[in-house]
Amino acid sequence: MDKRTLSGCIASLVGLMLFALAGYVFGAKLHHVQATPWGELPLLDLTGVFVSMAVGGAIAGRRYTWLALGLVALMWAATVFVLMSLQPEMTLAKVLRFNRLAIVLSLLLAWLGAFLGARLVERRRALGAA
Repeated sequence: MDKRTLSGCIASLVGLMLFALAGYVFGAKLHHVQATPWGELPLLDLTGVFVSMAVGGAIAGRRYTWLALGLVALMWAATVFVLMSLQPEMTLAKVLRFNRLAIVLSLLLAWLGAFLGARLVERRRALGAA
């Protein structure tokens, strides 16, 4: 792993932590959860995933898109494990059913954010070289 890729990973993780901290500090004012028939959507967290992965993609480049997807998948795996550990009545099926929309959208937004961040930097470099 080269320095750019590692820097992109670190920037994305710091961004995710800053969005989580903002949600914690400002509480209900920022941390709005939209209820849908398919599950609940934590809008601040989804925005944080998109923005953080876009920054990581801008730093690391196009090859970062799959790493961003892996980081968010790892984050969700840890979240599901913690939820099941803290609440024994929560089975894997219940946790996944309750969070399925947030999981799918955060994975999609992670890939899209990393792709668009890398694409934006590539486009700016191309325009600067011309």
